[in-house]
Amino acid sequence: MSPLTYETLITYSPFFHMDILGGWNGKRNKCQHVQLDKMPIKENSFILIYHSDDTVARLEKYLKDKHSTGILILSEHFCDLPSFITKMANECKKPLFLLKYDSEIDVYKRIKDIFYLHELHLLSLIKNDLTTYWLELFYRQGIESVIERFNLFLGQEVFLFTNKKTLIHPFSNKFSIKDIRKMNWVDSDLGGEKASFSIVQYEKEEYFAFEVVDPDKQSTGYLVFEKTCTAKELNDDLFKTIEPTMITWAKQIEVARKVDLKYHDQFLFDVLHNNIDTESELFELGLLREMEFTPNSFVLSMNLNSHQKIVKDSIMNIQHIMVESHLGTGKIYTTYLNHRIVAIVCPPIQNTEVAKTEINEWISRVRNQIQQQYPSIKTVIGIGRSYYSNLYLYKSFQESKIALEMEMYGLGSNDVIHYDDIGFVRLLSYIHNDLLRDFAQQYLGRLEEHDSEQGTELVHTLSIYCTQNGDITRSAEALFIHQNTLRQRLKKIESILNIKLDQYSDLVNLILSIKISHNMNI
Repeated sequence: MSPLTYETLITYSPFFHMDILGGWNGKRNKCQHVQLDKMPIKENSFILIYHSDDTVARLEKYLKDKHSTGILILSEHFCDLPSFITKMANECKKPLFLLKYDSEIDVYKRIKDIFYLHELHLLSLIKNDLTTYWLELFYRQGIESVIERFNLFLGQEVFLFTNKKTLIHPFSNKFSIKDIRKMNWVDSDLGGEKASFSIVQYEKEEYFAFEVVDPDKQSTGYLVFEKTCTAKELNDDLFKTIEPTMITWAKQIEVARKVDLKYHDQFLFDVLHNNIDTESELFELGLLREMEFTPNSFVLSMNLNSHQKIVKDSIMNIQHIMVESHLGTGKIYTTYLNHRIVAIVCPPIQNTEVAKTEINEWISRVRNQIQQQYPSIKTVIGIGRSYYSNLYLYKSFQESKIALEMEMYGLGSNDVIHYDDIGFVRLLSYIHNDLLRDFAQQYLGRLEEHDSEQGTELVHTLSIYCTQNGDITRSAEALFIHQNTLRQRLKKIESILNIKLDQYSDLVNLILSIKISHNMNI
């Protein structure tokens, strides 16, 4: 009879109910014969004993025997073994199991049946019991218990990844986001019977990845575990039994995520549109959603421009990038409103005053990551002012949108516009362009016509004069002309426009006209 491994044996009823007490490092030990509570005479013997007063002495004897490869204790109740027995099982790498069962004859016959079906290659006929067990454990105790038990069966830790190959964090802190980005998922699988497995490379380490595929042939995620054996030694039986449970859990998570996202986005919508009455209400509602707002928070709005269609997954990933690229120890909460990403940035509690340089450095890191992952997407960012009270976040939101609109006027630096930097132009942005154009034409039109007809540069001269705050000396130096030449030009400008440059009202109208014509490109 060909040997059976304990790893395979525990996937059949009732053995997946067993508690593994020790020795499971020897999970690949072969079991070829079953022996009822007496010294074995055949190699690869699995010893079956019933718990009694002299159990410890018998266990010590069987663990030392060269023919035994594992021991199963049957007991109606949990039995507490001394530590030296489990230590002995670990040292000799012989699995030591406990099964709460009242009939050793029934278990003995069950093992014999499994061995016999294995020899005839018919074990698949009784395979569905473990699948049911995983589902029952999931519904009764949750996914954490399933993974904990699965890790025990597999003999090593399993890491859960989404179908986007991002780590699901609640189960492990082994890998950081930077680590995951360095991982190389080898596209070609192992082929043949191992087609469900592929290789993941990370620095000098290698991992196996089992792809969980639903009945519609859609990938729902991956079970990743350290490569401690060769591809030939992989046993996908255990993974196949847990696959329906993982699919069920993934679908539940997706439904929960959509519901959570809906309420998450609705809450942020209310914050950004002044739909919350008091600071305490905002704070309490935030805590319910695991959001902690701090004083001097502000709002950032980001436009995503691309000649290609930007899909929902890309938008969500960019939001993830913003959240993960922390601004110090502050918190960042994002949503998607009116075709743009909106982020509420909450400074650290210990240091609620965040310098503009820190903000710009953080934005630079975020944009670099976006550019690396999405080269076709151009980002433009508007930033509102910070307010001590979070009830004024709606103001910061409106300011961020106004700052974004200033892009068309060429304001800001590198497509990042701070509201508090745009000065009077933010006031003009509320006025229709036709009215602005008429205003600039009224006060500057004749001078522009003169320059066009005569080939002069009087508009440029006037612009420099206003920029230098009416200082004759600095203006002449900036224009590389003599001061008297400048005075003659200024008199010419006064004559053409019929104004006096020393009159405050005339000067203000000219400055606004120049700003409208040049800075706002109207």
